[in-house]
Amino acid sequence: MTEEDTSKLKSYLTSEMVSSITLAEAINIMHSLAAQEVERNIEEMSDDEKSSALQELQSKVEEAPAENRKGETKE
Repeated sequence: MTEEDTSKLKSYLTSEMVSSITLAEAINIMHSLAAQEVERNIEEMSDDEKSSALQELQSKVEEAPAENRKGETKE
């Protein structure tokens, strides 16, 4: 098999696999990839960077309900 034929085969097989994936499966795949990326990033962070990121994200989470309540009162 030529390299061009192998490339075509890979492309066709990839297209076939992707076309049969459900939305739930796609979400699970994206979640898994994101979790792997987060794990890699955390391993490379210093303790100070981890603490800073945690504080920043906690404040965003705490602000979210307040933002949701503002949106509900406008409607």
